[in-house]
Amino acid sequence: MSYFSNLFTIFSSPAETFKRVKANKLAWLFPFLLIIIISLISVQLQMPATLQTTLDTLKAQPNFSAADSDLIVQSTKIMGWVMAPLTIAFMVFLGGLVYLLLNLIVRGEAKYMQLVTMITFAMLPSTIGGLITAILVYTTGAASITDISLSLGALVADKESLLYHLLSIINPFSLWGLALYVIGSSVMMNRPRKTVGIWIIGAWLIISIISLGSLLLV
Repeated sequence: MSYFSNLFTIFSSPAETFKRVKANKLAWLFPFLLIIIISLISVQLQMPATLQTTLDTLKAQPNFSAADSDLIVQSTKIMGWVMAPLTIAFMVFLGGLVYLLLNLIVRGEAKYMQLVTMITFAMLPSTIGGLITAILVYTTGAASITDISLSLGALVADKESLLYHLLSIINPFSLWGLALYVIGSSVMMNRPRKTVGIWIIGAWLIISIISLGSLLLV
């Protein structure tokens, strides 16, 4: 199958797709570039809301002047376009090292670039979720990116409540990606899903709880 076909089969038959790309050293490149392109589109769609939030925050500062607005707008745009691909690269290649550590713990057989490939494919659901969020932010004219949520937190009116932050963890696109991480790691490491799943899901829960705690303390 072609690189393009794998982008579709990763959703319909993920295990078979991971097995197919396991031996291909360049399989990571196409989804990696696609993720960057989609992320840049998302950044552009969310830019009006991002700029508005940034300006509103700075206007509250006593030393803010209108002359600073143009500089802030341009700087925010550049930072958004630059940081998106850099953040993705950081997540993919540093993530490969993290999963390589897991590979050692579970005595797996994965190579570093196989894990990089797994990560690029597993990131696709959250990337698609981010694009949908960006489209909704743009089309609804939301004043802030946080006004739009695809998680269960969207059902809660009070955005400051514990229930909102708790339900915000349950995002279908994040859970979809989490499942791909487990399936992909199992294939690449040649270890049972239960073995790798305990570690991956456990780490996800710990990170989610820490993030929730930090938000509540702010």
